Amino acid sequence: MSKGIAEGIAEPKMGLTEKQVKFLKVIKDFVAANGYSPSYEEMKQMNGMRSKSVVHGYVYRLKKRGYVDIIRYSKRSIVVL
Repeated sequence: MSKGIAEGIAEPKMGLTEKQVKFLKVIKDFVAANGYSPSYEEMKQMNGMRSKSVVHGYVYRLKKRGYVDIIRYSKRSIVVL
């Protein structure tokens, strides 16, 4: 595993890429600062992405690997596990 990959993530679930680790850290920091999860638009802006579909892809892969869960039919729906 490369230096920095999954740094600060307590449980070794499925491995993450460096970009996924950065994306997850942005979500965790936002939740810690605000008490609720960021919207997809906010995640897009905070990560310098051009499209919300890219954000959806990251969230889906983090969910599939067991790092986040999604509350359906909610605007701020991401729960960090």
